[in-house]
Amino acid sequence: MDESRVQKRLELKEARKAIDRLPHNEWFELAGRPTVFYELVDYGKGDKAEGAKQARADVPYLFKAFETGQAPPPRPGSKNANQPRVATIHEYLDWTVTHDEAVEDDELDFGGFRVVLLFPRFKPGWPPPGTYQEEAERKHTVLGAPRNPLPQLLLGGRPICAATIRLGTGYMEVPFFATMESRRNKGYGRAMLEAIEQIARALNIPRLLLCSTDDPVTKATWKRLGFEFTSEEDMQSFGVDPADLLHMDNTVQMHRDLKPARQWKSVIFRHGDWRQRLYYPADVQLGGKRKAGDSGLLLLANGQSGDTEQPDHRTKSQTNAIIAAADGDPVAAFAPKVV
Repeated sequence: MDESRVQKRLELKEARKAIDRLPHNEWFELAGRPTVFYELVDYGKGDKAEGAKQARADVPYLFKAFETGQAPPPRPGSKNANQPRVATIHEYLDWTVTHDEAVEDDELDFGGFRVVLLFPRFKPGWPPPGTYQEEAERKHTVLGAPRNPLPQLLLGGRPICAATIRLGTGYMEVPFFATMESRRNKGYGRAMLEAIEQIARALNIPRLLLCSTDDPVTKATWKRLGFEFTSEEDMQSFGVDPADLLHMDNTVQMHRDLKPARQWKSVIFRHGDWRQRLYYPADVQLGGKRKAGDSGLLLLANGQSGDTEQPDHRTKSQTNAIIAAADGDPVAAFAPKVV
């Protein structure tokens, strides 16, 4: 490896350390996404083999999405186990989730990766009195929604989205991104992207570099989410060498420049013994028409109680009372009434 490449690898290693400043293994609320929360996870902190095993147990679909149809590595102890060969995608994924750093100069460097998980948020159908009415004080303010979660974040099941991220010099790399099969096409991928963007903004990273599978449906999905195909000229202008990134066969490089963080207002929704703080965009007038790109339905104005599938029917005067009270996080209380 030439001297310039050695220097670049040292610069990248230093840049990747910034993610250590963020809290790991904590749950964070996403404003405008009342049904989910996210976590930044380090699977490589201890024994890496155990970390990879745990990641495979937590989010098997992250591995399945890329390993299906690909030859696995030889079994340990088999005749071919110690023969020279090309690494498999199975090994790539294990090394990525456990951020295995390169030992030799000519090795691929997986150092610096972390995993972001998106979880469903639990909401009881019939909350007991006084059980879900208290705020949970935030331990960290660099990530998450603007105010304390109300009620506290409660786990509603296994992770429904997972992605691997790594910092570079002025960018965040996202080589693997997957959603649980039964939860696809329901907006969870967009919510995960918002979580990744929040992490990037917390570290003053202005750009995401995404490695997309080279098929029309996937590429069209990323384009709808604001990503553009990345040319060689783009890479040069970003100051990124292709060798800096984890890039696989049958993939295309895409990028997206981050917009300023959206500003939010909040309202506390109360229905019987349930209280929940909900967020709506500060630049949207409650009760008005929804514009394309608004994050989440205008929950209160459209008669939805957030993460329930059943509408809360109310009179026009009840809706107007909530809208009038919404600015500044008051309590919006009403008795649902079928009209």
